[in-house]
Amino acid sequence: MSQYSVKMLVADDSRTVQLFFKNIVECSSMPIELITADTGRECMMFLEQGGIDLAFIDVNMPEMSGMEAVGRARFKGNKTFVTLMSGKASVPRYELARQIRAYEYLVKPFKAADIEAILKTYRRVSVRMKTLIVDDTRTIRRIIRRVLDRSVFRLAIEEAADGESALAHFSDGGFDLVFLDCNMPGLDGIATLEAIRRREPQVKVIMMSAERNEDRVCTALELGANAFLDKPFFAGDIDRALHVALGLKLPKLASYEAAAAKNAPGLVPDPLDPATSWANAVCADEAASFDGAGVKFDEID
Repeated sequence: MSQYSVKMLVADDSRTVQLFFKNIVECSSMPIELITADTGRECMMFLEQGGIDLAFIDVNMPEMSGMEAVGRARFKGNKTFVTLMSGKASVPRYELARQIRAYEYLVKPFKAADIEAILKTYRRVSVRMKTLIVDDTRTIRRIIRRVLDRSVFRLAIEEAADGESALAHFSDGGFDLVFLDCNMPGLDGIATLEAIRRREPQVKVIMMSAERNEDRVCTALELGANAFLDKPFFAGDIDRALHVALGLKLPKLASYEAAAAKNAPGLVPDPLDPATSWANAVCADEAASFDGAGVKFDEID
């Protein structure tokens, strides 16, 4: 097996499911080393040992649930790209899947195309993207960097304080992705977008603004912006925007998260200090992640 092979764990006590994945691996153009586990404890052992790049894990397995196996491994620092599988879905399961930072939750029976879409996303996620944050406020750039650090995508981040500085960064080398604020002194976001498009037509540009202005959104998209984010935004918003920009299938968990966010009370920024309001919300979002304690996995239904 090539040293560049992706190590993929399939944890499911069904031989039929294991054979299903074996057939997908044999037909895949991606070099994959397939590892299987029949129980939750065996799954947890593989995850804790490290070296597993991505995993498809059944929720209901002997000895320990798949969710508990992932949760315990996450508590010890595991960052494997995980997709959960089950014949049953429920709001508590979706919520816990988000807490343990699962990428997707597939409901059986699913198709080979569903697995191939996740493999395509993993291939893209595993490649680090050179990213530029352009915003004239240092505090806001720091908050955005913190949000980006929680994205499922791997981003190598640089910063620029204005449009002119952003274009100077391009003189030193290209970028894969730019987060560009609309409202900046001097060369504003729209003018900077046009200049970037002339120089680097292939770069993905995501515009940002704290002001709700539909005309500006339409103008930015017409000029080649790939997406438009309203501040404040969070890691889930980033991931959804990047899936669209990169032509990747959006996971069902992301759709659930978007629906939950829509129904939840929104962040009301302090008009006197919106940056602090956003920073505090980012801290709360980070704190909501699984911390390895207090969750009774066997009571999740």
